[in-house]
Amino acid sequence: MPHVESAQRSSTPGTPPTSAVGPATGTTRVRAGSRARGAWPLLPLAPGVVILVGLAVAFGMGLFGVSAMADASDDHAAARADLLASTLAARIAELPPSERLEAMQRAARKTGAEFVVVSRKGDLVLDASLGMANRSALRRVVGARTGEAITGLGRTRFATGQIDAWGNNVLVAFVREPVAPEAAPALIRALVALTTLLVGIAAAVAYAVGRDANRDVDFVGERVRGMVHVRSEPAGEAVPVRTMDEVGALTVAFNALVERFAAAQSSYQSDLERVRAADRDRAAFLAAVSHELRSPLNAILGFADVLMAEVDGPLSDEAREEVEQIRGSGKHLLDLINDILELSALESGQLRLAQTRVDLGAVAGEVVREAAGLVGARPVDVRIEGEAGVYARGDPKRVRQVLTNLVGNAVKFTQRGEVVVVVGREGAQACLAVRDTGPGISPQERAMIFQEYKQTKEERTRRRGTGLGLAMTRRLVAMHGGTIEVASEVGHGSVFKVLLPAWPMGAA
Repeated sequence: MPHVESAQRSSTPGTPPTSAVGPATGTTRVRAGSRARGAWPLLPLAPGVVILVGLAVAFGMGLFGVSAMADASDDHAAARADLLASTLAARIAELPPSERLEAMQRAARKTGAEFVVVSRKGDLVLDASLGMANRSALRRVVGARTGEAITGLGRTRFATGQIDAWGNNVLVAFVREPVAPEAAPALIRALVALTTLLVGIAAAVAYAVGRDANRDVDFVGERVRGMVHVRSEPAGEAVPVRTMDEVGALTVAFNALVERFAAAQSSYQSDLERVRAADRDRAAFLAAVSHELRSPLNAILGFADVLMAEVDGPLSDEAREEVEQIRGSGKHLLDLINDILELSALESGQLRLAQTRVDLGAVAGEVVREAAGLVGARPVDVRIEGEAGVYARGDPKRVRQVLTNLVGNAVKFTQRGEVVVVVGREGAQACLAVRDTGPGISPQERAMIFQEYKQTKEERTRRRGTGLGLAMTRRLVAMHGGTIEVASEVGHGSVFKVLLPAWPMGAA
């Protein structure tokens, strides 16, 4: 009887042994930014994925098959040990004690198993094995009845059988468990052959599918890239549908999008032509109407001036006041007509600038002198601040118009305080700023004062102007390549700042 190193696995034949498995610990580190930054190419990716998945499935099937075979072999060894123990115990129970050992030895030679007879106390009575076992180990084997043990045969399964009815002596049979299942090599060879065949076919199919998909995608991509050529039509030509797979569905959707774009572009061109025609008609209408209006207005203003000069005789105070009202209203109407004509010229692109050197100090002086006459009896001081010799690149007439509009608005809305024109430089730009102590402009109104026909609440209350002055000012400044800004606070006045390209220093 060999030395028994490990004892019971279970109390029932065929039950798998129990094992204690300690907790497994591990750390998974995920590097930030490990996500692929670009798309993987389809052609090498598809066969590679098929091969990897096929090998993984084959490896799993192999492990499962070998494990199942090992469990079946262990169960077979346990069943064989139980059968041998019960059969041999029944046989030697009928033999006299002197013949029992010889019968056990013959059975061991025929079956390749080991047999021992042990008393209930763990004493070795008969031994037909390869070595002796200690008493405590034999007592555990007898108490367990079935299980697994390590003997001279290696890893074995044991089972016990009753020799007599009183159970004083017990026969123990040890059957060797196979190191590896006998059918495992054949299973592995068959699995390798089958895996090679199936994975090879699947990889070839995946390669063919990926190659065709790559060709279709490249074809569609080339046709789409050809649409962005500068000489091609904006909508381009429809991409031919070569397949009815996902790429073909994508091509059909893209062609539908191109058709919608072409229809939208055609509609846009048609609408644009109608708008341009309407704009030309509007400009022509404004020019004709303005010309017809200015002729009688000039006559009215001329006769009003004649009457004010008292060429035909002196005027009474009441008559002089009435003629002054006629002349003022006519002048205001003429200014409105001129504003509309200039805005029309700006929108149609007919207005051209004569770019030259503009002395901003001289322009500001002329505008301030003219604006001083508009103050009247109000306590408003109109003056100039800043440096001399500031020159801008622009049209003198239009620069003066810009400044006149800004100063005129400031004087019109300032009831007391001052209107200051500041001339200076900001970096490579010439600066004109108009600062006043008027009522100021709210944030909501600042967002709309540069739009056509939009007026502040103060202007609407006075019912003066058309709301075109600041809109034309903004357009004229933009035509010069400059910018205009406004900073204001209700009750604390406003500052309008115009930046224009400066004339190069030292240039004539």
